[in-house]
Amino acid sequence: MLTIYKCKNFNKTGKILLPSKWRNQFGLLPGRLADLRFDQNQIVIKKANLDSTHNKRLISENGSIHIPKELQSLLDISEEEEYCLFIDKENKCFVLRLISLEN
Repeated sequence: MLTIYKCKNFNKTGKILLPSKWRNQFGLLPGRLADLRFDQNQIVIKKANLDSTHNKRLISENGSIHIPKELQSLLDISEEEEYCLFIDKENKCFVLRLISLEN
């Protein structure tokens, strides 16, 4: 089950901040890799499986992650587009969705 964390505008750098409480629980610690995959009009951010072929990104020192341009294109996300970040405790991941796709 998804729990909404926060909605805000997507910035031009493509970085989003992952909340530390869940980041730690999900094993998404600074300096570690995360898998980012496009799935049904959303981006799923999860602890990296080194055998997967999903996009991989490092978690920055402050807990942010860069959403690659190819995933931004698939989601049709543009600068200043509003998105929501959801927490999926059961699957230990974050889910990013555009507001317009929520309705």
